[in-house]
Amino acid sequence: MMLMKSKTLIVLVISFLLCNATYSQDRQVGGSFTRSFVDNDFDLNKVYYKETGLKISRTEFLKLSQENPRLYLEREIDAAGSVMRYLYDPGNPDGKGKHTLNALVSENGAFPNFQLTTIDKKKIELTKLQGKLVILRFELEANSFRFKKNEIAELDKKINALKNKENIEAIIIFQCDEDEVRKGFDLNNSNFELVANGQNFIFKYDIHQFPSTLLIDQNGKLIEKYSDSGDIILEQHLNK
Repeated sequence: MMLMKSKTLIVLVISFLLCNATYSQDRQVGGSFTRSFVDNDFDLNKVYYKETGLKISRTEFLKLSQENPRLYLEREIDAAGSVMRYLYDPGNPDGKGKHTLNALVSENGAFPNFQLTTIDKKKIELTKLQGKLVILRFELEANSFRFKKNEIAELDKKINALKNKENIEAIIIFQCDEDEVRKGFDLNNSNFELVANGQNFIFKYDIHQFPSTLLIDQNGKLIEKYSDSGDIILEQHLNK
């Protein structure tokens, strides 16, 4: 009976510490909002030291979490949005001065490949979009005042006005779940493909301001990151 109680206590302690670790990763939303992201798939077996690449044991991690309840773990995310490793930097335990979007772009300007699955189960991969201008938009929610639906409508108008609109691939990655996207996104005949549960892509591409819109050229190179999508002039990039 005592052994069973001890095991239960250990499980409770681990759960408490993991909650602290995953809830501590706040993101700036607009000018003054912050939002905490919870990683429900957090796996202790994927935690490593950033500099050495050495794996952190469960015992080590629990000790680190006790010492710093808001421990920051950087996520190493693959093209499909899955976490490969969680990286801990002892010299930067709070995650200040993290990588920027520009640091992710290769020397020749190539944007990191992504493999997305839309809410309608369509597969989209950047490397298969050669010859298309890609609009990649990031939104937190689909049913609040922070969702700039009017900007999406304006982008749709710009796309529909093009003679060669088939050369545009427009995508929105939402942080919220599929149900919210389906309820909140009610623009008819939109050109945008919709992706839900995009939290890991938001982390991967270091998106802090919402909405943010990236424009990627026909060769898979990042053109620019826009905080105001009204600044996007599609014609000048399509005609290059």
